[in-house]
Amino acid sequence: MCGIACFLSGNRWNEPVDTGWLRRLGSDLRDVAVSRDMMKADGLISRLEHHFPELMSFGLHFRLLADGDIQAVFESVCRDLERLRDAAADGLRSGEMNMSQGNVRERLDDYLWQVDREVLAFRNSALKIMPSALAADIEDRDRHFLAWGAEQVLQSIDKLEVRGRDSAGISMAFTLPAGVDPYGRLSDARRAELASRSKIENADTRHVLVKPLADGRTACRFLYKVAQLVGQLGDNGDVLRSFIRDDDLLWSLAGGLSDLNVVAHTRWASNGIISVSNCHPVDGVVLGESLEGREGTMFVLNGDVDNYPALVDRFVLSGQTAIPESITTDAKILPVLFHTAAPLGADHEIRFRGVFEKCEGSLAVVMQDVLDVDRLYLAKKGSGQSIYVGRMRDGWSVASETYGLVARCRVSYPVAVSGQGGVSIMLQRDTDAELRARYLEGGEEEKLPLEPIEIFSRDIFRGNFQYYIEKEMHEASRSVQNTLHGKYRKEGRVVRFLTEGFGNGPALIERLRSNPRIKRVISVGQGTAAVAAMGISQLLRRTLVGSGIAVESYTGSELIGFVGSERMDDLLLIPVSQSGTTTDTNRVVDLCRGQGAWVNAIVNRRNSPLIKKSDSYIYTSNGRDVEMAVASTKAFYSQIAAGKILSLWLGREFGTVSQRKILSEIESLEELPGKIDEVLAGKDAIGEIAGRYGPSNRYWALVGNGANRIAAKEVRIKLSELCYKSIPFDVTEDKKHIDLSTEPLTLVMASDLPEMVVSDTVKEVTIFKAHSGKPIVFCAQGEDRFDKVAEAVIKVPRVGGGLDFVLETVAGHWWGIAAAKAIDARSELFKKMRILLVALSEDPGQWNRKLFLAGLEKALESVSLGGADSALPAHSIALLANYVIWLHKQPDEILSTDARLGELLSILNTIIMEMTRPIDTIRHQAKTVTVGISRPQESAMENRAAELN
Repeated sequence: MCGIACFLSGNRWNEPVDTGWLRRLGSDLRDVAVSRDMMKADGLISRLEHHFPELMSFGLHFRLLADGDIQAVFESVCRDLERLRDAAADGLRSGEMNMSQGNVRERLDDYLWQVDREVLAFRNSALKIMPSALAADIEDRDRHFLAWGAEQVLQSIDKLEVRGRDSAGISMAFTLPAGVDPYGRLSDARRAELASRSKIENADTRHVLVKPLADGRTACRFLYKVAQLVGQLGDNGDVLRSFIRDDDLLWSLAGGLSDLNVVAHTRWASNGIISVSNCHPVDGVVLGESLEGREGTMFVLNGDVDNYPALVDRFVLSGQTAIPESITTDAKILPVLFHTAAPLGADHEIRFRGVFEKCEGSLAVVMQDVLDVDRLYLAKKGSGQSIYVGRMRDGWSVASETYGLVARCRVSYPVAVSGQGGVSIMLQRDTDAELRARYLEGGEEEKLPLEPIEIFSRDIFRGNFQYYIEKEMHEASRSVQNTLHGKYRKEGRVVRFLTEGFGNGPALIERLRSNPRIKRVISVGQGTAAVAAMGISQLLRRTLVGSGIAVESYTGSELIGFVGSERMDDLLLIPVSQSGTTTDTNRVVDLCRGQGAWVNAIVNRRNSPLIKKSDSYIYTSNGRDVEMAVASTKAFYSQIAAGKILSLWLGREFGTVSQRKILSEIESLEELPGKIDEVLAGKDAIGEIAGRYGPSNRYWALVGNGANRIAAKEVRIKLSELCYKSIPFDVTEDKKHIDLSTEPLTLVMASDLPEMVVSDTVKEVTIFKAHSGKPIVFCAQGEDRFDKVAEAVIKVPRVGGGLDFVLETVAGHWWGIAAAKAIDARSELFKKMRILLVALSEDPGQWNRKLFLAGLEKALESVSLGGADSALPAHSIALLANYVIWLHKQPDEILSTDARLGELLSILNTIIMEMTRPIDTIRHQAKTVTVGISRPQESAMENRAAELN
């Protein structure tokens, strides 16, 4: 997956802004901070929300740079928001505040972050992207606007690169007013530099283009790119910022600019090697054809052009032209088609739309053209990619995920319309214009609806963690605590459930007390949510013993296929979902609710489709606990916590659990966050075991019995997602009858065992070890019977209340993260060799056969030590070994052109792909991303509805 971020300036950025509303707000906020009146505080937050466009405008940013009084107001607002936030948090902890007041605390958190980080801290970030002398010049509004626009796009890219970060590029175009001579303001040295950089080929980094426009203005475009095969999140943005800051030619030309058009992209290569030449944006220049404006057209692409080879044959090679050899990304064909295949004489929009008549695949595309710099052209084709458009006071913001908009917009236009071949959108400088999409087939227009953005940038802040999944696991305890907030109150030895703390809770109680009586409870989900549904059913069975209520759990896809057409008025359906958009889960909700079932969802996303389909619901955490990593972790713990609350609530309603038991189990649940933190405090020891065994064992397995089966199934999912292993799951006692012959590394989940089962499980582990397997046992603290029979033992605390399986799941999740990092680290030597190989393609003079062989032999030696056994197929390393043998036989003076380097590059690409573990994302992204199947559910539901009638 890749990321797109863009900014197109509007026609208001040069206007002054009114700051009176801000001063009045600061004064009122100071008074409310003294009184600690949360309802008045909520009203002030609503005022701040109303003025969000002005708050995030360039005009206010520029006033902040130049006006010390405005800075003092902002700092005062931050202090008072923080005082109110802390007072609200104290009230929640003491039980003095209700759920609605809890929402005020959350809003205070949101806008404290927004003012502190996205206004005050952003001011400093925008200054750092400028040369220090210009940054200090608070009269130079135009250049500060350039820095402001570029920095907001780069910060969007920083947020989006979790989906791909092997390279990144940014194209910055601006106009100078009519009558301004761009060359006249340059020294002789700068003119020479401009001439030199204008000749840079293949849309390579630091290319500059200056073009006169028909209306007398001059367009200037600066291009910066970086490719980093071995890089961390944020590295690409840092490099691009340094390019911009240190480019004196850019800042020399930018004085007096009138408009700004910025397009950026972060890449996860699927077509074409990782190199600067393949980094987006790409232009339409081909060999054997004059430029003809081709160098001014830039495209960025998310997705794949499936018919790329055929298009190259038809529109490039057939015309006796060629794409430069160094460019192998399929995105290159898009600007080529814009100039070659579009109708002659047509305007830009028609030519842009014509590109997609020729392309097949799932695509999200943005085009920037220096000759039409007042517009951006967007298109989406197929169902596997996304684009979101945000309207700002100063222009348009575009991103391929809402994460790229959250800092600057509170609503967005999701380009979600489908059918008729996809849609195109033309953004213009007039930001007040109604936004419409035009179908690629037929050309009909469709008005795009506005949708609120439910999260703030604080929700996706990675902090100092290397990976988002590490951050999210460390947020797990807080996520569980937030799930419990406002759901109950302890009054002495009695627990009182607060129905108003649940979504439509009073209606759920009324349904439970009415006829027909609930006789069945089914929990349902997909993936990790299906395992959470399994865990919730386990907790429900514990509390509903003796009620006569049958409790089951299914995956959504399974339940869809086997639900009959009978009425379901006696069914309580509990769908579980992190996003609320899971295809099969939502389908089964429609089906069961249509047949009379009551639906009580457990979901993390406010206003999601699942919420709208449900009769009642429980939010996990605060209803917006974003998980940026593909592998969901903290949502699982919170889903179990929500299910535990629901199970005790239902147990009280059906009279199957005593108040004494409810209090005891609530106290166990309240201990869960602290116990999760206790497990993570031992993460280094868990990581050491994972690093020792993960990279060196090819076959893995997961086993568990009783409640431990839930942990085993969930950890199996995470190991598969993080480590790319096909891993069997078995009941512990069944493993000896199935595949011990593979001598697997077996993770044994055994922390929640009745005493009578412990000795049997110890015996099973002994059998695993006797068959040359490597059993790693996760058991409870104080349990020492596994110590002498297991390969390694990881011990976790007990918590009670039927929740011990959650803590071994936390340990298993961390084991998976550490194992993935350890496997990925084994690919570093191969990545370094590929970097050297790419450098050789650009500068053959670096070729040295002996040094090259030494690097390859060092990489082979690392494999011989067994550290790559988990990930690397034998045929891949055999190909590399054969190449090394061949190169050994060649003379020292062999030229790089004769050294079969293309073949070697292919081998290294395969090895690196096999060994790379991206952690936060998925290495092989599907072109169409759906969670579920494509049964013709609508017709099935219509048929069943007809049967019922």
